[in-house]
Formats: sequence, C-alpha cells, structure tokens
Amino acid sequence: MNELQEQCIQAAIDYGIAAYEVISDSKRTNKLYDLSRKLFVTLKKQPDGIQGLYELLNHEHPYVKYMAAIYLLAVDEPRAKQEINYLVGFSRHLDFSIKYLLIEWDNGNLKEYYS
Repeated sequence: MNELQEQCIQAAIDYGIAAYEVISDSKRTNKLYDLSRKLFVTLKKQPDGIQGLYELLNHEHPYVKYMAAIYLLAVDEPRAKQEINYLVGFSRHLDFSIKYLLIEWDNGNLKEYYS
C-alpha cells in the first residue's frame, strides 16, 4: 500500500466517524469530506489509481470500503454497488447516505461528480 492510499484510508475513517457516528460539528465534517474527496480523486487519477481503489475495497474498515466504492462507480458500477450494498445495516446514518447516493447515481445526478 502506498502513502496516498494510506492517506485515503485515514481520511475515509475520519470523515466516516464525523459524518456517521459523532455528527456534532458540521464545519469539521465538511472539511474532512473535502480532504477525503481530494485524496480519493488524486488517487483515482494516478496511473495505478483504479487498482489502488480496488485494493481499498478489501480494507477491513467499512468507511474505507464505502469511499473506494463510490469512486469506482463510474469504472465498475456493478462491483461498486455490490460493495456499497454490503454495508447496508452498518449504521442508520450510513444507510441513509447509501440510499440517497444510489438514488442520485441511478438518476444520473452524480455521474459527472464521481467520474
């Protein structure tokens, strides 16, 4: 695992805890989301970035899997959706996020954003 992947892992976990568990400081959560997005987009753009995202799908932490799957939706929608749906039931806040992510994805509203 390279340094950028390690940064993605930490950012996904930090954001996930702030967004789906602690849920108390929206400014902090938004900053963590921005950092996470920046790192995952950077990883995806690397020559071996797609492979790096697939590797993160195998990570033990659900928030890492979730973020990796989101950024793989445009590359491998069936696999990404499978991984996302596997996380349903982890927490009600994550379930809510998953529900609307997939609705908006299927409606075409997020395809450019996550491509």
